[in-house]
Amino acid sequence: MIGTVILFGFLILALSLYQVQVVPQQNAQTEFEHFEEVRNDLVDLRAGILQAGSIDRPQYQTVRLGTSYSTRIFAINPPDPPGTIRTSRSYNITIEPESGDPVNVSTRFIQYRPGYNEIDPSSTWYDASVLYLDARDRGDGLVVIEDQTLVDNGEVQIVALQNEFRRSGTGQVTLEIRPAENITQTLPEGNLNVTVPTRLSEDDWKNKTDLPTDSDIYRGVTDDANNDGVYNLTLNTTADNLTVDTVGVGEAPEEPRQNNAGTPTDGDDGGSSLSPGFLTVEASDLPRGDARSDQTLSFIVNSTLPSDESVLIDLSAAQQGDFNYDDSSVNLVSGSQNTGTAQFTARDSNAVIIRYTANQDISAGEQIQLEVTSVNYNSGNRGEYSVTFSRSDGGSATDTFSDSSPGGGPGNSGNNPGSGGGPGNSGNNPGSGG
Repeated sequence: MIGTVILFGFLILALSLYQVQVVPQQNAQTEFEHFEEVRNDLVDLRAGILQAGSIDRPQYQTVRLGTSYSTRIFAINPPDPPGTIRTSRSYNITIEPESGDPVNVSTRFIQYRPGYNEIDPSSTWYDASVLYLDARDRGDGLVVIEDQTLVDNGEVQIVALQNEFRRSGTGQVTLEIRPAENITQTLPEGNLNVTVPTRLSEDDWKNKTDLPTDSDIYRGVTDDANNDGVYNLTLNTTADNLTVDTVGVGEAPEEPRQNNAGTPTDGDDGGSSLSPGFLTVEASDLPRGDARSDQTLSFIVNSTLPSDESVLIDLSAAQQGDFNYDDSSVNLVSGSQNTGTAQFTARDSNAVIIRYTANQDISAGEQIQLEVTSVNYNSGNRGEYSVTFSRSDGGSATDTFSDSSPGGGPGNSGNNPGSGGGPGNSGNNPGSGG
């Protein structure tokens, strides 16, 4: 009896040591591996922001917000660490000519903050083309992950990031970065002073980035006059050496401005005047009932979808709500089988995205139809959810679906793109300002 008690005591002691020493170490390793993964995600997000405006095509970047610890039988984990990605409040980039009125273009920073339990949960920021880890609020410094692209070979290249965005959780989220559309305002001519808001101080720009602070372009960084951690970086350039792009998170920029060495552009590549978009998009309703059901997704493009271009179908809203696609597969049907490929590019508790990639030119008016099998949901008055169809060469449209009366039925038959699928609107219905 005494031996059993002693043995039980040793067991409790071993489990206690395991809980106190081993579990935190293993969880810290899990967090560090996630930190490296999300750092790569944020590097790709930065590249997508810089690229969307320059090539006038939407970019889709996925960020793994949090992670999950290993399942334990005899020990206890803290809650899985979530993460948050958000845009800051907006600040003005000011372009001021020698004479005439200045032009203001709003922009935002992006912050990613992990909720780690074991390792340093410092934030990573996207700020005026620089991506950096900022631990200044913890008494440490900052580490630049990706350097500036504001000034290159004597040219100033501005990308203004617009729209409010915030997501939290342990899964992944896909950010759609959309370029400006239908730009009408010109930018000033001649010699210009460009003031860019930044969280980096003058010392940071001089010592932690490769900004040419010894050149005539650099005019200095003002003090944080508002005591809000935001400075003003001033650059001297000319209209011929200035490129301005605006991109929006989730939809087109709120205040589109764009030029190419001082020349306004509407994002047209010199081809057809019809902006890429959709004539119709449709996500079929599902029948009421407890059995798994198949769902039909279809779209008709309003202009040729070139070979190797793609259409992303975002079912994330439904996945986060009443419908579950974890066990689903996707197939091309009804004569669409030989036109391309379809696959899930994201599928977890927070995101479901299907990518259709054309292996031939898809003509305007041609319907592409996909079938998603084994959608799981419970019977009765499910919510109504939006499904966004987005072309990689520009243009998006949205339909909604829910569970219908027995037997199901079609969705809204592309209810939204009907007002925007024609020339000049690209089927951009989701408030994108298209």
